[in-house]
Amino acid sequence: MAPKTGMLLAKSDFPMYTVKSLDERHFLVAGGGGQAKTGVANSIEIYELRATEDGYMASSVCRHDVGPQAPMNSACAFDGRNHLLAAGMDDECHLFSIKYKVISPSKKDQKTTIDSLKRRNQPDDKSETQPNGTDTNTESDSAKHISFEVLNLRTVTTDFLKGGGFQKCVQFSPDRSILATGGGDGHLRVWKVDDFTKLHDIEAHKTEIDDIAFCPKGKRIVTVSRGNTFSVWNTADGKRHMDVEWPGKAGMHRFRACRFGVRDGSLEKGHNLYTINIPVQRSSKPDPCFLAQWDGETFKPRLIMNAGTEVLSAMAVSPDGVYVGVGMMSGSVAVYISFSLQKLYYVKEAHNIFVTGLSFLPVSESVAAVSDAQDFSLLSISADNTVRLHQEPTRASYSAVVLIVGLLFMIAAFFWILAHTGL
Repeated sequence: MAPKTGMLLAKSDFPMYTVKSLDERHFLVAGGGGQAKTGVANSIEIYELRATEDGYMASSVCRHDVGPQAPMNSACAFDGRNHLLAAGMDDECHLFSIKYKVISPSKKDQKTTIDSLKRRNQPDDKSETQPNGTDTNTESDSAKHISFEVLNLRTVTTDFLKGGGFQKCVQFSPDRSILATGGGDGHLRVWKVDDFTKLHDIEAHKTEIDDIAFCPKGKRIVTVSRGNTFSVWNTADGKRHMDVEWPGKAGMHRFRACRFGVRDGSLEKGHNLYTINIPVQRSSKPDPCFLAQWDGETFKPRLIMNAGTEVLSAMAVSPDGVYVGVGMMSGSVAVYISFSLQKLYYVKEAHNIFVTGLSFLPVSESVAAVSDAQDFSLLSISADNTVRLHQEPTRASYSAVVLIVGLLFMIAAFFWILAHTGL
């Protein structure tokens, strides 16, 4: 079980700004030092998550340097075989193909392994071996393993702010055929993934777009900007569907991020929109931040939860829609149960600086095998160059009190039967 401080999985040599789960055992991070000549690389790095005797560890299996621009935001899509990664780098969106590949040990490596085994199996060798004389670590090192190939497919300029544009958010549609981008000039732009043909160019907001979300059915796109309303757009024609105002006092809070999530693990049961809202201004007496749940069809507010005074910086919803994770400027991480917005998990200052990204690992049997029956597995990253794993043990079906009372009742019943039968 991961500790309540969030288990340290990996530490990179560059600040990380985006994290995405690729599958049950692999995730990627991206970031870097930008165009400043500080010697800090701009990279995409992919890790494999493994269980150990002491907990978990993540080892790098692929690294791809992307040049002078740092990936600051990203979205992932999976077509059943390979992944697509759309990464915002300055005023551009770069589309990458991420392909699985199996690495087999070379003949030279195999010969080195055999020679090493022979040396280790000499009588005076004090290394720990299996009964058949095979060293466990050597056997593991010589086995096939999964790696990835990262290819840059195409690039398009997505933001045209005077004085220097910057893409701030990007999302794929559920069917992976289109993607939406937003940034400094306040325009929502929708592109065909195949060739980056522009489908819509919408003057969505007067200020920069902070976040974008496609509804699970792909019919609507939600955008949030630096104001107390979010906007809903029709995907097909790019027309405005509606604007939704924050129900609190006007001018006090603004929307920071938005994400959709299915209800009860199934799209057939509907879907919700989740937003985080932060104070417009900071004061000596901090105002609270809010986590809100909205109906995904009517966009009417369903639940609003006071999330405390730590300013929220990032949000993620689990693939099954059961959990909502939030990261904070203080480095803290919290997880809420989505249907009630009840706080389930909280770690104060898990990172040394603000949380830049969150991603839930997919829910599956293989994840359960790795994560040792946890309710959720949430990855968090920060500009402190670290990746941390947050987990909550699966809750038992019956509490300990109920089990103890049941046991006492069985003992009492046993002695009552003995007394009345004369045994």
